[in-house]
Parts: sequence; structure tokens; C-alpha cells
Amino acid sequence: MMKCLYLLCVVFHVAAGCDLSAQTKHVYIGHPGGSVLLLCSCSDLHTKPHTFTWMAYIRGGLKDMLNDEHYRGRLQLFDEFSPGNLSLLISDLREEDGVDYRCITEKGHRDMRILEKGCDLSGDKHQVVINGLPGGSVLLPCSCSDLHTDPQTFTWTTDRTGHWTDVLNDEHYRDRFQLFNHISPGNLSLLISDLREEDQRVYRCRTGLREYRDIRINVKGCDLSGDKHQVAINGHPGGSVLLPCSCSDLHTNPQIFTWTTNRTGHWTDVLNDEHYRDRLQLFNNISLGNLSLLISNLREEDQRVYRCSTGLREYRDIRINVKGRREPSTRSGKTDRRPPSEQPPSKTTNSPSASSPATLAQGGRRETLTRSGKTDRRPPSEQPPSKTTNSPPASSSTTLKRDEQPPHSSLPLVFGIVAALLLVIVGIMAFICWKRKGLFPLGGRRGKNKVTERRPKQKDQTVPDVTYSTVSHIHTAGAARVQINVEEKTEYASIVTN
Repeated sequence: MMKCLYLLCVVFHVAAGCDLSAQTKHVYIGHPGGSVLLLCSCSDLHTKPHTFTWMAYIRGGLKDMLNDEHYRGRLQLFDEFSPGNLSLLISDLREEDGVDYRCITEKGHRDMRILEKGCDLSGDKHQVVINGLPGGSVLLPCSCSDLHTDPQTFTWTTDRTGHWTDVLNDEHYRDRFQLFNHISPGNLSLLISDLREEDQRVYRCRTGLREYRDIRINVKGCDLSGDKHQVAINGHPGGSVLLPCSCSDLHTNPQIFTWTTNRTGHWTDVLNDEHYRDRLQLFNNISLGNLSLLISNLREEDQRVYRCSTGLREYRDIRINVKGRREPSTRSGKTDRRPPSEQPPSKTTNSPSASSPATLAQGGRRETLTRSGKTDRRPPSEQPPSKTTNSPPASSSTTLKRDEQPPHSSLPLVFGIVAALLLVIVGIMAFICWKRKGLFPLGGRRGKNKVTERRPKQKDQTVPDVTYSTVSHIHTAGAARVQINVEEKTEYASIVTN
């Protein structure tokens, strides 16, 4: 009896088979490069199912995972330790592993799904544009939403060669890029230094088939300012001309620029031409975007067109016209270095003689003829020639200053002139009286009454009698010589006033 009951239990157990412990669909979260365990087991772990398999929705339908090349070397079962444990471990997860899975036995199936929680890229999914300057640097931002996420793989690619290639392994960018994921695992940003014009293109940061961000770099070079039409500049032989050329942004550092001309029949580099040796000066060492060129010691053969160029489409043409002979400088204060034979005749103004009334009007600025009370009694024919001083022509500024003087400033001078004239008149009257009436003898030096007359030994009837005397006054610096015509005689008198 007992044997029959045991056989019935065995038959019942075999007939029951492997009932899966749960029918609810489970969702599993995995990370690229990680592992996930898909749980599936019989209600009785000691029960061994007659048949079981694992299926996955790949390539548009359910496929047997255990025999699919896609999972080769990445699957592991645990039924050898416990017959009823049908769980499946998937390692080295990939983005395409995020699909539905099914565990199937003869008594039913169980569905589950893997969601790959990898690096969800943050930021706008539309293409981003970043501007850079030649020789500068740009940072291409790319990061996971969770900066602590460590993506198994990521790439930076570009279409530089006509198809998407790996930037990190491209010789064109060798020693010019830098990553930051060693500081923060989820920071995948890329720094490109020493920008070049050919770096202007689209770059893609990728962490999976569906997770990527596109960024475009625009290398903003030197846009030349000014008129695009040809400009003409005039110069003179031996002079200098400045050829203006500059970037719109003076802080822009153009990668290359050239100054060329067609001196030899074709466009050649001016900066390396022996014809311009030691005659050129640039200013980009002061301001990076200032490409202007100074040409000194101009020659007639320098008359031609010059081109400032920063690219195939960015250039400016300037023409130099070398006109005639350089005019000499005639600025005031500079010495005329021409030989005396070529210098223009100087305009000299003879100042009035000491005996003229103008001498009195100038307040006695001429040299007196009588010194220490001595009288020059020589006749006019024997007297030494008078020293005339050529006064320089009065400048317009001096004339203007004299004209601007107030009227009262000339009153002392007028009074001085009037006083001098009165003294002269008194002297003349005294001299006339002495001559006619003999009332006053001609005084000698130091108050001695002594009359001295010098006459020639042989009197020439054709020469009138001449008497000399001196008139001096303390208030004026010069001697006043008065000419007196009495009948046929010419007399000179000097009056000393205290």
C-alpha cells in the first residue's frame, strides 16, 4: 500500500512540473558595461523543469538568447546549483540590451524588461554653435545628467575627413585637446586649444546609439575693416606712408597675414623683399589685430598696388602714388642750410643816425659821441665814419604788441622829448647870442673860460667857416648833435645840462 502511494506522489510531482513563482512583469535597471540578473525560478526550487528557455525581443522578434551570437560569452545560468533556479545573469550590458525578455517553461512563461540607465546627456538636443578665434581655445560641453554616472564608453567624433572619425585618435588634434572625466566621471566635455580655421565643423559627443549631442565650432578669423575698394595714398620721395589694415576686432590674432605687391610682375611678399629691407615697420606687436604697414624712405619705384591679406576672401588693396620732389621745410626757428649764394637777400633796415630826431624819440638808446666831458673838435671831413646799427625788422608780433599798448604808456617818452627839445632851443639861443654879441665865451673843460677855435691855415673862400661844440644832457643816453645854419656858415654845438 505504501509503495503505491509513493508511486502516485512521484507521478503527481512529475505531472505538476515547474510552476513559475510569479507571473508579474519585472523591470530591471542596468548600466552600460554593467550586469543585470533576470530572476526566474520554479515554485519549488527542487523541481527540475522538463524544458525551459530564455527569449529576447531582438531584431524585430523573439529570439533564443542562449543560442544567439549577440549574447555569446555574456550569459550565465544557476540551475546546476538548484534545479528550480532558472535565473539568467547578463554581463557587459550594451545599449541594445535594453529590450523585453521572457523565461519559458512547459508550464508557462514570465516576462521582464531591462532599462539601461546609462549616461543620459544633459542640455539641448539641438545643434549648439560655439564661436572661437584662431589661436584661441573652445570648450565643447557634454555631460551626463548625473555627474556621478560613469559611462562605459563615450566618443567625440567629427566629419573632418568626410565621414565621422574619432577626434581623440586623430593626428590633426594631437596635443590640442583635453578631457575632464578623470575629475568627474560624468563630465565628458572636450577642450580644443590652438584653434585653426580648418577646425570649423560639427563635433558629436556620443554615449550610445540614441544619446548624443552635436556642437558646431565657428572659427571667427580676422574680418578686415574699412572699404573693400582700392584706396590711394600719396607720398613724396624720401618721405613715409602708412598703409592702414586691421581686423574689425583689434583683439583678434590672425593665424596668418601677408603684405604683397606686384613689383616683379607677380604678387610677391613685401616683408621678405630685399627692395624694402630696413624700410618697413609693423605694429601687430602692440595690437594683435593691427596689421598696418609703414614704408619709409619712399622711392619713385614704390609707386604701385599693395595688398593686405588674411585669407582667400579677406584682403584690402592700397595704391601708393609717389608725387614729385619733397618740398624743403620752411618752419620758423629752423636754420636755412643753403649756401650763401643761394640764400635770398636779407631785408635790412638802417636805424636812424644819432643826430636825427628819431634818436631823441627813442629815449637815448644810441651811443653818445661825448665821453668824460671831452669834445671832438675835428671837422666833419676828418671825423671817423659813424657806426650804423642795422636793426632787425620788427616782427608782426612785436608790432602788434606795440599797437596794443595803452595810450598812457607813451606819456613819459613825450615829456622827455619835449624837455630835450627845450634844452636844445635854449642852447641854440645862447650860442647865437654869444656869436653875435660876444656875451658868452666858449667854455672849456671843468669850468675854465677858454675859447678854442680851429681854423685851417689857408682859408678857402669856397668853404664856409665851421665851428664845433658839444651839447650833452644827463636825461638821455646819447648825444644830441644840432646843426645850425647861419647865413653861409655851418656850426655844430653841444650843450651840457645838469
